[in-house]
Amino acid sequence: MGACALNIRRLILAAMIRIKIYVVRQFIITINFLFMLSNAIAQDNFRVRNIEFLGNQLFSENQLLTIISTNRNGYLNENNLNSDVNKIIELYKEEGYLHLRVDSISIIKDTNRFEAEINIFLYEGKQSVIEEIKLSGCEKLSEHNLMMIMSLKPGEPFVSSRLEQDIKLLLQLYAEKGFPLAKVSISNILFTDSLDKYFTNVKLEIEEGKPLDIEEIRIEGNKTTKDYVIIREARLPQNQRFYPDMPSKIKSRLDRLQLFSTVDIPELYLNEGEKGGLLIRLTEGNHNSFDGVLGYVPAKVSGKSGYLTGLVNLSFRNLFGTGRKLFARWYQEDKSSQETELNYFEPWVASYPINLLLGFFQRKQDSTFVSTQYKFAVEMMLTELLTFGASFSQTNVFPTEGYGKLIVPESKTMNYGISIKYDSRNSAIMPIEGILYTTEYKAGKKSITSANSFADSKTSTNRILFDIYYYFPTFIRQVVSTELHIRDVRSDKIDISDLFQLGGAATLRGYRERQFFGSRLVWTNLEYRFIMGSRSFFYGFVDIGYISRPLDSRLGIHKSEQRKIGYGIGVQLDSALGNIGVSFALGEGDTFSTSKIHIRLINEF
Repeated sequence: MGACALNIRRLILAAMIRIKIYVVRQFIITINFLFMLSNAIAQDNFRVRNIEFLGNQLFSENQLLTIISTNRNGYLNENNLNSDVNKIIELYKEEGYLHLRVDSISIIKDTNRFEAEINIFLYEGKQSVIEEIKLSGCEKLSEHNLMMIMSLKPGEPFVSSRLEQDIKLLLQLYAEKGFPLAKVSISNILFTDSLDKYFTNVKLEIEEGKPLDIEEIRIEGNKTTKDYVIIREARLPQNQRFYPDMPSKIKSRLDRLQLFSTVDIPELYLNEGEKGGLLIRLTEGNHNSFDGVLGYVPAKVSGKSGYLTGLVNLSFRNLFGTGRKLFARWYQEDKSSQETELNYFEPWVASYPINLLLGFFQRKQDSTFVSTQYKFAVEMMLTELLTFGASFSQTNVFPTEGYGKLIVPESKTMNYGISIKYDSRNSAIMPIEGILYTTEYKAGKKSITSANSFADSKTSTNRILFDIYYYFPTFIRQVVSTELHIRDVRSDKIDISDLFQLGGAATLRGYRERQFFGSRLVWTNLEYRFIMGSRSFFYGFVDIGYISRPLDSRLGIHKSEQRKIGYGIGVQLDSALGNIGVSFALGEGDTFSTSKIHIRLINEF
C-alpha cells in the first residue's frame, strides 16, 4: 500500500512538471508573437492593400493615385502619406479649388496579414474664378499693356502661384522700361460666394518709383588697368538709364578684353543723393603672353637628318594700363625661310569707338625673294560685336641675287582694303559657343620696276580673305570647333611673291609648314574637343585643303589643282609653365615615322 502511494505521487509530480514546461513554452511563444507584432506595428511594415478616395469629383481616383508616392502593394509610411496629402492640395489649388480640405484619413490595419486599407475623405468645395483684376497707381505704363502680359484673365481659375508669377512679370516689365525701383503689392483679394463657384476680385497696387539713371561707377580690384579704360570698355555713358540686362552686358564686355581673370556681375546701388550707381568688382589677370611652337620635320630621304621649325609670339595687351597693345612675332619655317612681324594697336582714338593699327611684316622666302609690308588700318566698332575696317598697305618685293632675280621681279604694290568682323564667342581663349567671322577685300596696283628679263609694267590686283569659326557644345564638356578659310588673289601677272601658302600647325596639319603655294586656297578644320578644365582639352581633328595654282611658264609650273587631307589627335593642357599644346598629325601617305608633331607653349606673365 505504501509503495503504491509513492508511485502515484511520482506520477502526479511528473505530470505537474510537464504542465509547467508546456505553460512556459506557450508563454515564451506568446511573448515572441506580441514582440513581433508590436515591432511590425511600430515600424509600419504593413503592405497597403487598397487606397480609396471619397468625395472627389474633379479628379478621378486614378489621377490622384498618379501624383502620390503611396501606392497599392507598397509599404505604409505615414510621413509619406502626409506629404501625399499636401500634393493633393496643391493639385486642386492649380485648378482654383482654394477651399479644398482633407476631412480625415482612415487607416484600417489587419494585424494578422500585416495589411492596411487607406480611405481619404475629401471636401472639394467650390472653384474660385477670376471676375475682375484691377491695377492702381500705373501712370508711366498703361493698364492695358500691363494686363496683356499677365497670365491670369477674367473667367479663368484663380491660382495664387500664377498671381505671384504675374507680379514678377509686371516688375520685370517696369525694370525693362527703366523703373527698377517699382513695387507691386496685393491690396485686396475678395471672394464672393455664388451657387457653384467663388467669384474672385483682385486689386494690385503699383508704386512705379522714378526712373533710375546711372550717374557713377565704382571699380574695385584693378591694380594696373586705369579706371577710365574700364568705364570706356563697359560702354556706359554718364546718366544712362538702367536696364536689367545692363550688368550682364557689362560683364561680357569686360570679359572679352582678356585683361581680367574674374569679373563679377556689377551691383546696382543708390548713393546718398538717391542716385543710381554701379559697383564693378574684378581681378586683374596676366596682360602679357609668350607663345612658342616647336616642330620637327623628318627627312624625306633615308640617311638624311630632319630639321626644326619654330614660332615665337610676344603679346603685350595692356601697355601702361591703357588698353594699348603691342604684338611681335618671329617664325622660322625651315632652314632658309622665316618671317618677322610687329603690330601696334591704339584703342578708342580721341575717346571715340575707333581703333588704329600700325603693322610691319617681312618674309624671307629661301633664296628667292624678300617681301616687306607696311600697313595702316582703322577700325570702327559699330556695336560691341560688329566692327567695320579700312586699311592701306604697301608691299615691296626684292628678289635675292642669282636665282631669285631670274624668277621674281622687283615690285611695289599699293593696296586699299575694307573689312568686316563679327565676334559673338563667349570667350576668345576657350570658346564653347559662338561665331567669329571676318572678311577683307583688298584692291591695288602693282608696279614692276625690275630690270633683267622683266619689263616695267603696272597691273591691278584683287585679294579676298574670308575666315569663319563656329563653336557649339554637343554633350556635357564636349565641343565641336569648325573653321572655314578662303584666300584668293587675281591679277594679270601673278608671281610667286603674290601666292598664298598653306600647310602646317595653323592651317593644314599633317604637312610641312607653308608646303603648298596657290592663288586660291580653301581649307577647313574640324575638331571634336573633350573639355578637361577651364583651359585644357583633348581633341581629334580632320583638316581638308584645296590648292589652285596658276600657270607659271618661267618656272615651268603648269596650272594645277590639289586636294589634301590631314588628321590626327592633340591635347592642350594648362600647367604651371603655361598652356602646353601637342598635336600628332598624319597627311596622305604618311606613316608613323613620317608623321608631324607640333609642340606649343603659351605662357602669360
